[in-house]
Amino acid sequence: MPRLIKVGAGGREISWHEALKDLRADDVMFLEPGFYELPQGITLADITIKGTGSLPEDTTILGYVNVAADSRFVNLENLCLNTNNDNNTLFVPAEANTYLSLRNCVIKGFGNDTAAIAANGKITLELYSTKVMNGSVSLFADADFRLEMNDSSIENVAEEFGVLALEGHGTAIINNSRIHGSIDTFVKTNAEVNMNNSVADTILLQGKTWLNMLNSKVLSDDDACMYITDDSWVNIVDSFFTGGIYLDKKPHVIIQNSQLNRIIAVNDTQITLINSVILNHADFQDEASCVARRVTFNGGIEYQYFLALGDHAQIEGHDLVFNPNGASLAVQDSAQMRVSVVASSEELLPVECSSKANVNILGIKWTAKKKS
Repeated sequence: MPRLIKVGAGGREISWHEALKDLRADDVMFLEPGFYELPQGITLADITIKGTGSLPEDTTILGYVNVAADSRFVNLENLCLNTNNDNNTLFVPAEANTYLSLRNCVIKGFGNDTAAIAANGKITLELYSTKVMNGSVSLFADADFRLEMNDSSIENVAEEFGVLALEGHGTAIINNSRIHGSIDTFVKTNAEVNMNNSVADTILLQGKTWLNMLNSKVLSDDDACMYITDDSWVNIVDSFFTGGIYLDKKPHVIIQNSQLNRIIAVNDTQITLINSVILNHADFQDEASCVARRVTFNGGIEYQYFLALGDHAQIEGHDLVFNPNGASLAVQDSAQMRVSVVASSEELLPVECSSKANVNILGIKWTAKKKS
């Protein structure tokens, strides 16, 4: 039967060290506000620990926590866990088959490349109303994971490392959350990622990653604020990209009802654009193939072309809008364009092309010209 253990300095509470000496499976520990030290860390199994303060930081555990390999669950609620050395603040071993739930918690890493939360093995990881600071959340190659992240945030001071790193096999569900940094998947990743009403600085998708992205934002203004490669399958709806989307190798991508600054697609990329706006530049090269419906292609003064195709790239489109804004359109090499345009800011659109036969634009007047 579960025991309720009250820890503090009052008359009916026991001390922190006394409580640690007699932990049993299914115990529920209530910690009064204060600082609780774990200089050598601790390994926990089948336990729930709750802070009783008004804020998570009112009840701070100074140290690091390992989840036991045979633990069924560890629940932490209304706590601040702050590692005091170069260890993972929370660590789940490869042998685990466990459930780790964090509710209204603050998890602080050591502030370097060591992950604040590091998980291997089979794990369900829940982050509800939780802040992870000074470190990443990393699910490694041995992980068979299910991540549920709601109303939470992650911020890593080591900018060269991903803030949310998803390797291994599993599912990640990110709702109403803020990723201050990059969401990364890897060559060995085989995962489904669902991102809803959330914000990240950058996204890197590799391996076999399926991403469903709804009503979300990517804020970096880099050319590759979102980089998609390998065998990734991506469905983006009602989302906003401050910078560019870069597509490499052979991903399949659908973008609907979204706005992006620019897009570059190379190699064997297959992309479908529906009811979306590209603000500055679109570039399709190699064997890239694009199907576009009700898409606006705008040009920016910093780019020579508002839309460029090269090598064997193809675009087939209907009901498009062209606003060059002084930029040019190019269909070079053996690339092909077959589109219908419903509106254009240019009465006569010049097209730099290697062969006029490779260009078919309906709905507006256009003229072929040689590359200047």
